[in-house]
Amino acid sequence: MHPNSYLRSFWRSEVKDTVFVAMSFDSRFTARFSDIIKPAIEAYRVDNSRNGDSILTDICDGIAHSRLILADVSVIDEGRYTDTPIRNGNVMYEVGIALASRQPSEVLLIRDDDKKFLFDISTIPHIRLNFGDKLEAVRQLRLALCDRVRESRLLQDARLRIAAQSLTANELRILKELSCLAPNEAKDFSNQFDQVPILIDAGLTRLLQKGCIRAIALRSKNGAILFAITPFGHGLLETVEHFMPQLGYEHAINPTGE
Repeated sequence: MHPNSYLRSFWRSEVKDTVFVAMSFDSRFTARFSDIIKPAIEAYRVDNSRNGDSILTDICDGIAHSRLILADVSVIDEGRYTDTPIRNGNVMYEVGIALASRQPSEVLLIRDDDKKFLFDISTIPHIRLNFGDKLEAVRQLRLALCDRVRESRLLQDARLRIAAQSLTANELRILKELSCLAPNEAKDFSNQFDQVPILIDAGLTRLLQKGCIRAIALRSKNGAILFAITPFGHGLLETVEHFMPQLGYEHAINPTGE
């Protein structure tokens, strides 16, 4: 499946606690993966035994839903006809997808050379590792990955605070309803509240746009669409409840004040 089609159709805000590793499958890179990259992370690496659409879809899924994207962009050839060093084209393709669909803080580039770097990605976080010194390389890589996770969490916290400030009391009420459900349950809101239906529809629409809830393909018996809360929605609700006095929502979730 083409990356644009996949990301437009199947991308979700939820991420898995995995690291997507993009690197050459050349035998020269095997040892650095097993001896350095793998010990530094719980790695997810696409199986190269598949081909065609299947592996491309897996690549898109890994890039879209992994916690971090780690790419080894080391030089693989000095270049026969030019002075420009050659870096793995497949890896650079995956880096391009990652930069188009993820935050820069969620991408880390590593290399083992000091050759001229590519201008277009020179501002993306990257480190130079000496793969010959295994213990030091593992230490440096682990620290760099921790820094990426820490920064991405700070950005997520900022995103939650910004989203919290735009929530309406009606949206908060919907999130509270959904947060009480079991993980695999969804809810039909068609007859849930005594409010004007257009307010419910507007609240659901806004929450869908923010990635706080998701619509379930399976419909209820009366034909209404079912809704479930997303991890981002849970985080947003926790943020609002924690910062309620500052945000002025102390009576929004529980209007009676009880």
